[in-house]
Order: sequence, then C-alpha cells, then structure tokens
Amino acid sequence: MVLLVCRAGELIPAWFRKGSLPPPPPSLPLILVGPGTGCAPFRGFIEERALQRQSGNNIAPVIFFFGCRNKENDFLYRDFWQSHSQNGKVLCEEQGGGFFVAFSRDQPQKVYVQHKMREQSVKVWNLLAEGAAVYVAGSASKMPSDVLSALEEIVSDVTGESRDTSMRWLRRLEREGKYHVEAWS
Repeated sequence: MVLLVCRAGELIPAWFRKGSLPPPPPSLPLILVGPGTGCAPFRGFIEERALQRQSGNNIAPVIFFFGCRNKENDFLYRDFWQSHSQNGKVLCEEQGGGFFVAFSRDQPQKVYVQHKMREQSVKVWNLLAEGAAVYVAGSASKMPSDVLSALEEIVSDVTGESRDTSMRWLRRLEREGKYHVEAWS
C-alpha cells in the first residue's frame, strides 16, 4: 500500500470524465446489468426513481441484475438494493421489476448475471416489448458481449425468431438510444 502525504496548498492532479450513461426518464422501463462496481451508476437511477415515486409520479418498472463473486465479501450496497426491492419500492417484483443477484463463486459452478437474465427471460422480454432501455456497466473484458449474447438468446427463444433477426432487433435498440454500455478495464 502506498500512502501519499500532502502539505496544505499542494496540488494533486486529478482527471474527471463525464460518464456515458444518459439518465433515463421515469416513464422508461429499465433493464440494468451491473456486475461488481458496475452497480455504482445504477444507485443514482434507483434513488432518482424512488424520489419520483415519493413525489407521486408514475414510474416504469426496473429490473436490476447484479453480480459479484461472494455474497459475504463483495455484495456492494447490499442493504440499499434489498431495501429497494421490498414491496412497493422501485425494484419490487409486484411493480413489474426485480432484483436478481448472481454470486459467481458461492457454489461449484460459476453463476453470472447472464445466467440470471436467462432465468428471467420472459420478464426481460416483456420489458423489452414495452420499450425498455438496457443499461450495462462494469468490466470491459467478456461481460458486455456475454450480456448481449444472453439478450440475443432471450429475444430469439421467447419470440421464436432467428438469432440473426434477434441481433438486428437489438442493434436497432442501440441506434434508438435504448442500449447503453459503460465498460472499463
């Protein structure tokens, strides 16, 4: 571990870049996928929706797929997510949303967010059919392509369309500004 000691008045260089995830309007259904620290931008989305609901606004359903290695070691913001998935809250299933967690190392076979998405394929498709936007944030390694592949499979399986047709449909979401990825390495 390296600690830096700074004196009063000493400047520390820092760079800030604006994120690439545009804030969604409250009427837009959302499918959020945020493994690990990818969940951070979605805290703001959920907090905003909660405030909008408290103000009496109707808000569209939100499904959030979160992933981490171990439930006990790196379930980031556990209490926050669980409180917002209770009855009547932004992520509750009774409101058409949901909160689904994949713990990749808590069992012999790895379970990732794309597995949880496939388990909820009908719910995912129903929101997509209602015009939902998809937001993906997290590691740039394999996760974004694995999530896109899972969505392609879901659309194909639920609609009976070919994988090519499903991929074209998802690419259209991208062109319409309804498929957003913010990934880093």
